[in-house]
Amino acid sequence: MKTNLTYNQLRNAAEDSLAKKNCKGRIRVLLGYSTCSVTVGANEVLKALQEAVAYGQLRNVIIETTGCVGLCSKEPLIDVIMPDDKKFTYELVTPKKAMAIVINHSLYEEDVEEWLIKM
Repeated sequence: MKTNLTYNQLRNAAEDSLAKKNCKGRIRVLLGYSTCSVTVGANEVLKALQEAVAYGQLRNVIIETTGCVGLCSKEPLIDVIMPDDKKFTYELVTPKKAMAIVINHSLYEEDVEEWLIKM
């Protein structure tokens, strides 16, 4: 089936791309980055994440952006994916919250429960 083949090709390409990023054993911080998130502060959140990683010399953290997540009312959104693949999603992230989130996860391996998405 052609659809299945295309899906498998896309999945393999995505897995290859992640492997090349050397994510193994590192924390991935994924910022939803589209028109709706940019209008409510995603640029500032991205800058805060980059500053926290640089200033804290957090070599165990990779910052990435992705497209629309589909939850405009909750933007900016951040996913934190731990090395064991446990995922935490944060809503309404500000630059100060972004810095605290990345520091809590990378240095203390703790989430910030009150900022986790509520669905």
